[in-house]
Amino acid sequence: MTCVIDFLNVGFGEAAVVRVEDGQRSICLVVDAGDLNCDKHARRCSLGQYIREYGINKIDALILTHFHKDHIGGVHEVLGRVPIGEILLHVPLPAHLSNSRLNDHSTPILASLSLYISILRQAEELGIPVRQISEPFVLSGLAAEFRLLMPNQAKLQRLQAELESLDVEALNLQEERLTRIDRLLNDTALAVLIRYDNEHAALLTSDVGLDFWDPYKPEIENIFLLQAPHHGDSRNISRALLHTVSPQVIVVSADDEGTYQLPHPEFEAVVQEHSEARIYYTEEAGSTHRIIRMDLNERTIHLIN
Repeated sequence: MTCVIDFLNVGFGEAAVVRVEDGQRSICLVVDAGDLNCDKHARRCSLGQYIREYGINKIDALILTHFHKDHIGGVHEVLGRVPIGEILLHVPLPAHLSNSRLNDHSTPILASLSLYISILRQAEELGIPVRQISEPFVLSGLAAEFRLLMPNQAKLQRLQAELESLDVEALNLQEERLTRIDRLLNDTALAVLIRYDNEHAALLTSDVGLDFWDPYKPEIENIFLLQAPHHGDSRNISRALLHTVSPQVIVVSADDEGTYQLPHPEFEAVVQEHSEARIYYTEEAGSTHRIIRMDLNERTIHLIN
């Protein structure tokens, strides 16, 4: 049996593909899809490129941790081009938004919302099941288990209330509400804990903050690989988190252009002070790899061009 987690260099954004193969049986699970047009750079690998290059003939489950465009922009590249068993999400849109024709890319948050509306509409047209989860949820198959960790319910309710109150006919008058939605998307993202062969293997953290982990501390001990929260944001990593997870490897999904001033220079200092983990960047100055691959059987890391 083979099992790998591939972290794609999508520039500033996140996309991870988990593939488990056992003879004629296989599972492909995708966590986020990167941003739009990331394949314009030769050393980057969009989700669509990956699907084509590796001959993926089905995505069994596509998990959207939240709907910032650097996490969902690449979904359009695969919708209708490869079968998708189901899409899993935890932030449904109120009817007045999902039924709108919003297509405004003038700001990052409006672009994110426009993309999300479009993705959900296209999934419905294609007959792709969309599963809304409201509590921690487990997907399993072959020797792998994927536990979706939910955010704080009070924060999630605040996000839902802001979305309910958003008037698509007067967006220019709602800058403060849009800013709150933008911030709440990170605060209410999902995390994914991957177990393989009954052992903790990887923790995919999306953009979650430090307070996210309070209910999950017993579940996140001694994990081989930690995906750095929020693209190497030093405010989202701590001594306590590093000591709990005790990672041997940390993967930072970011570009080398300093988008949003991330990753923070202080991030490495915090990791080095409180951990012996090796740090890998999906993209950094001078790097040529397009994929960071974790082999779950061997517990090894490989840089793939």
